[in-house]
Amino acid sequence: MNDPKKSKNYAFAKGPVNRRTSAAKPEPKAVFAPAVLQRVSMAHAKRRLGTPLSQRLTASADPVAHRQPPSAIAIVQAAGATICALGVGLGVIQGSTVVLVSSGLALGVVGIWVVISRRMMRGGAAQPRFTTADLADPEALARLDAAMEKMAQQGAQTTIESLARLKESIVRCTALVDATAADGGLASEESLYLREAVRRYIPDSINSCLQVPQKDRASLAIDGGKPALDLLHDQLQMIQLQLDTREARLIQFAAEALLRQQRFLASKSNGH
Repeated sequence: MNDPKKSKNYAFAKGPVNRRTSAAKPEPKAVFAPAVLQRVSMAHAKRRLGTPLSQRLTASADPVAHRQPPSAIAIVQAAGATICALGVGLGVIQGSTVVLVSSGLALGVVGIWVVISRRMMRGGAAQPRFTTADLADPEALARLDAAMEKMAQQGAQTTIESLARLKESIVRCTALVDATAADGGLASEESLYLREAVRRYIPDSINSCLQVPQKDRASLAIDGGKPALDLLHDQLQMIQLQLDTREARLIQFAAEALLRQQRFLASKSNGH
C-alpha cells in the first residue's frame, strides 16, 4: 500500500483543512489596565448605591425654590419710594421748590417706614428652623458620597445594601423635616441627629473601616472581638435604627395637622 505522505496526490497541513467543521479556538481574554478596572469597579459601585445624596438633596434645597415672595407692605413701600424719587427728579427739572421739598419729605417718610418695618420683623421673627437647605450641606454630602462609593467598591453586597438603606432613610427624613419645619419643635430636634449622621456618624464609621487593610477586614478580629466589617455593619445598623425611630416621630408629627383638621371638622359637624 502506498504511503499517503510520499504520494503527490495528497495535501497535508498542520492546521484544520476545513475551518467550518473544525473546533473553534477560544479567543484570548482581553487585558485591561488597572486604572481602567478601577474606574469600572467605581462605576458599578455607584450604580448599585444609586444616585448620590449630593444630587438628590441639593436639588431640593435650591434657595430659589425656598425664597419667599415679597409681602404686600414691601410692594407698597417700593412703589411709594419710586413715586417720591420721581417727584424729586421732576422738581429739579421744573425748578419747583414746592414739588422738590414735598417729594423729599415724602421720600424720607417712606424711608423711616421701611426701617421701622424691618426692625419689627426682626423683633418678631420666629426661632430658626431646620429645612432641607440647612441639612443639605454640599461639602458634607460630597464627603459622605465619596466614602460610601469607596466602601461599596471594596465591600460585599451586604455592605452595599446597608449603605443604600441609609441613603433612602436620609432622603425620607430630610423631606419630612422640610415638610414639618413650619411647626418647629420636634422637627428641629430630629434634624439635629440627621445632620450629624450625614456630617460625622456615617462617614466616620466608614472611614475607620477603610483604614483597616482590605484583606484583613473580614477575617482579622480586633482586640479579640469582631473583625472590621462586622463592626462596621453593627455601627451602620445602630445608625439605621436611630433614623427609623426619628422617621416614625417625624411622620407622627406631620400627621398632627391632619388630626387638627379632623377635630375641627368634627366640631363643625356637631354644631359647635
